[in-house]
Amino acid sequence: MSNPGVTDSTDFLALFSSVTLYGLLTSLDDDDDDSKERSITLIREQSFPAKRYTSDLEGHTPVGEQQWDAIPPPVDGLHADLKITDSQLGEGRMGQVFAAHLVSLRKSIRGETLPDGCIPLPSQFCIKLAKPEYIRSLAREAWFYEQLSKKDSGFPAGVITPICFGFFACRLPDNVQIRSWLSIEIELDELSDVSPEGGEPVYDLLDDDEEGWYCYFDDGRRSHLDSPWHLKQWMARADRSPFVGILITERLGTQLPPKFSIPSEDLVRGLPKEIRTELLAVLEDLNTVGILHGDMKFNNVMSRASESQWLSLSSEVCPQHGRVHPWRLIDFDRSYKFNPSNPIDKWYVTGIQNSVLDDWYLRGPS
Repeated sequence: MSNPGVTDSTDFLALFSSVTLYGLLTSLDDDDDDSKERSITLIREQSFPAKRYTSDLEGHTPVGEQQWDAIPPPVDGLHADLKITDSQLGEGRMGQVFAAHLVSLRKSIRGETLPDGCIPLPSQFCIKLAKPEYIRSLAREAWFYEQLSKKDSGFPAGVITPICFGFFACRLPDNVQIRSWLSIEIELDELSDVSPEGGEPVYDLLDDDEEGWYCYFDDGRRSHLDSPWHLKQWMARADRSPFVGILITERLGTQLPPKFSIPSEDLVRGLPKEIRTELLAVLEDLNTVGILHGDMKFNNVMSRASESQWLSLSSEVCPQHGRVHPWRLIDFDRSYKFNPSNPIDKWYVTGIQNSVLDDWYLRGPS
């Protein structure tokens, strides 16, 4: 059963054209009053489609461009004013994560304010902020959320991932800085990033950036080749001022525990039987839509939003399993898209995807 007020026609990816975020900036001017609340306005941006991943090098090209295209950003969507509410929730290789709440909802950036509750929204959002060098990865992750939220995907928004409201970006204004960028814990030089031969360093190199890599095909799709996030386009940009990029989703519950304090006879390869069954069902859903997660580990598995804490939008019944899944997957910036109608790829990727439940990597360090 869907949530009250949320209809089958609700398109969360088309809801916001822009957002203003409070609590993210700090001034670089020593004379400025740092207690003054500053804001930054970001505009909905195009995501970055992936190339097709395949193990069947003689297989047929998928029919239809639309299933791979990025969703066009809405031009007449609403404007949301959001405020960071907590200290940083976490940090990963390419981003920092914050919670935020809705301050107000407007018809446009300078439009009239809409009444509270006119549209069902979570009382807490999750803001994933790209680190300075990693906005391309965030644009790619946004594309995978689109793939799992499109109406023609067969899976309503929020079935196996948090509901996504889109990818937003802008150039960093002068004389300000992102406060959290001043305290990044996972630095660039600690990561296994590479530089293209003969070019400037690219810390945000994606697996399908390399030309001629045998298992990735663009199939002549212009949506990938002409994207502003394509490596050649990105490296050729004239304006090198810093970009600020965020991905907005609903805030979920708690992450999957790395260990369980229950009798060993109730565990299957370290997981309680019922959790293993549910995670296998979620992976089956990914296989159905043609996505290999690529980074399946305990802290990328979250419980769905708790209705006791905020309005949960993630309570859609899975069309494949006929029930509401208790777990959601996050972090798709290193995922792969394959053609699920190719039986060889479906067999190959399904084997890889399902095997992660038996891997130590899922449960983290011992």
